[in-house]
Amino acid sequence: MGCQHLEELYELWLLGALSEQNSTDLRAHLARGCPHCLTRVREAAETVYLLALAPKPARPHARVKAALLRQISRKKPPHR
Repeated sequence: MGCQHLEELYELWLLGALSEQNSTDLRAHLARGCPHCLTRVREAAETVYLLALAPKPARPHARVKAALLRQISRKKPPHR
C-alpha cells in the first residue's frame, strides 16, 4: 500500500472504522516509520479530537422542523 492510498484512511483508522485488513496494512506501514504518514496520522488525531469536542446538534421542536421543511420545499422563497 502506497502513501497515496492511505490519505483517506487516517481518520477512519483512528475512529476504529476501518476493515481489519486496511487497519493491519496501515499499522504495518506506520511501523516502517514513513515520516509523511506519521505526520498525517498526528494531524488526523488532532482532527478527531476536535470533532469530539464539537457540540451535539440541536434538535428543533417538531413544529419548527415541519415549518422549515415546508419553506424549503416551496418553489419560491418566502417574502420578507
